[in-house]
Amino acid sequence: MGGMTTPAPPCPEGWFCIGFSREWKAGSVGTRRFAGGDAVVYRTRRGVLRVTRPYCPHLGAHLGAGGTVDGEYLVCPFHRFAFATDGTCARTPYGTPPKASLALLPSREAHGIVWTWHSPGGAPPAQELPSLPDSLGSPRAFRATEEAGSPQEVTERAVGRILSRSGSRHVSLRTLGPGAALVVIEPVRRHLHAAPWGLVLWVLATPVSPGRVRRWTAGSAAVAPAARLPPPLPHRARQNDAALRGGRGTGSPTPSDPGS
Repeated sequence: MGGMTTPAPPCPEGWFCIGFSREWKAGSVGTRRFAGGDAVVYRTRRGVLRVTRPYCPHLGAHLGAGGTVDGEYLVCPFHRFAFATDGTCARTPYGTPPKASLALLPSREAHGIVWTWHSPGGAPPAQELPSLPDSLGSPRAFRATEEAGSPQEVTERAVGRILSRSGSRHVSLRTLGPGAALVVIEPVRRHLHAAPWGLVLWVLATPVSPGRVRRWTAGSAAVAPAARLPPPLPHRARQNDAALRGGRGTGSPTPSDPGS
């Protein structure tokens, strides 16, 4: 018999976009499909954002279906148990709170994007998000679609379409994980005395269930030298970039429509 191979996990390990910072105002609560289940995203009145698995540890109420923010607490819609930003139960209407905690997911906010860590075995983040210039700014427009495939496959297809239609040799590409890539079309001068401008495109592919991915394409403009990406990349990242540059596909978003 041949050697046994270990099947790939249905949702890979890494940081994935679960949405954009501007979608969650102070006091808001929302639900997103993520890695085969629901995730609840909320922002406290002071602006702290957290991502948690959806079920209250008391009796299992779905926190995204009627859950509210009270100050710095996420409050369960069923028995009004209140949870602090570290996940612990801080208050109940019935006396001393129990030793119960939310199943928080590691999350970060960077460049106007909310990133959430997924590991098939529930391990903590194996690495942090890569450092990028603050001058890249935040996406000004984005569009989401859902399609079949893995995050890496979906990212490769989308980046291939962008590169095939960019019409410019002045393109920088940076992979940020199995489901994220950043494409910068470096600044050009439209008029002799005009400021140079560049286009920043984020391709963000998030597993929602085995074999299904939500793909965001987000874009913004940047003025030189803001759009330039750091040139050095680790060896593995350079290999990923080479694979993305070889992605196949036809059609592409244009600078005025980054969400195609």
